[in-house]
Amino acid sequence: MAFRGSRALLQSFNLRPSFELALRSSCLQLVLARWGLETAALMGVKGEQTSNDDERKVRAVEAITRAMYESGLDDHATTAEKTMLEKPYRCWEYEDYTYGDHWEAFGVLQWLLGRQHKIPPYHSNFDRARLFQSTGIMPADPSTVEKFVDPFMAPQTHQSLDMKQLQREIDVAEAWLWRARAQVLLGLREDLDKAEQQGSAAATGDETPAEALLRAKHVPHSLRKMAREMPKTIPIAARQARDRGLVDALEGGDFAILVEMKENTGSGSSGTNTTTTTTVPYANLDSNHQDAIRKIAESRFLAFAWAVGKAKEWDADAVSELVSINPISSVWTA
Repeated sequence: MAFRGSRALLQSFNLRPSFELALRSSCLQLVLARWGLETAALMGVKGEQTSNDDERKVRAVEAITRAMYESGLDDHATTAEKTMLEKPYRCWEYEDYTYGDHWEAFGVLQWLLGRQHKIPPYHSNFDRARLFQSTGIMPADPSTVEKFVDPFMAPQTHQSLDMKQLQREIDVAEAWLWRARAQVLLGLREDLDKAEQQGSAAATGDETPAEALLRAKHVPHSLRKMAREMPKTIPIAARQARDRGLVDALEGGDFAILVEMKENTGSGSSGTNTTTTTTVPYANLDSNHQDAIRKIAESRFLAFAWAVGKAKEWDADAVSELVSINPISSVWTA
């Protein structure tokens, strides 16, 4: 039986000052603007085999980098972010492209700053165009960065965020991240058992394929021993999450995922395409959709963990070892 704590184990969060959230958000926006240019170029190369290295895009990349320095954001960007922005156009490596996973973290920061009214369900994304528009930042114009950040620098600026609402959103983020990590463990439980029987990485000095995949999918080492019990544990956690209002509904004893189904009614060209919705258990999603939800949960969790000081630095790899922001994950707190 999984351990359950009481609500007394939940903590009062100390949210970072608004100006810190605004500066972090601005850094993300510049890098994500560059990510958009690089991704478009990459898709062009792999798809149509056409060159996207026109002067306009090269100048845009250079302008984004200048904006980081001229606005003073270089003092607040991470080393990785500065390295990505300083690279010449179309010289990004694989790890640079994965920074696109930070869109959801960017959305959470905008929500914390009052620029987004709500956080979407965990099976859907923030609207990226609206996120960019909500700041008024033009990535190539450093003056727009200052216009966005300056109002949050004023001493009289106070955060109007309801702390109960913040607690709830952190609880929801923890619940979905727990479920996403549980699915990874569920799929690898036999491999992990075999690795344990044959000798762990600590004993052999080599990382097993299962351990490498868990590291790549950001599953904390402390959770890996739970893999064997996951078939029994997931339904218990799902009921607890539903009872606490962290998920809207259950399906088949699991987190319910709303999916759209398109079908053609009629025959031939006279048929009509209709869209209906249904719910399916999380476990029944294909691996691509499970990974998409996991990345949404990880990104939002990163933003919350950093915003309340649970994570000292903006570092996705370091945060991946956090089991929860609360003293005990919200799915196990009554």
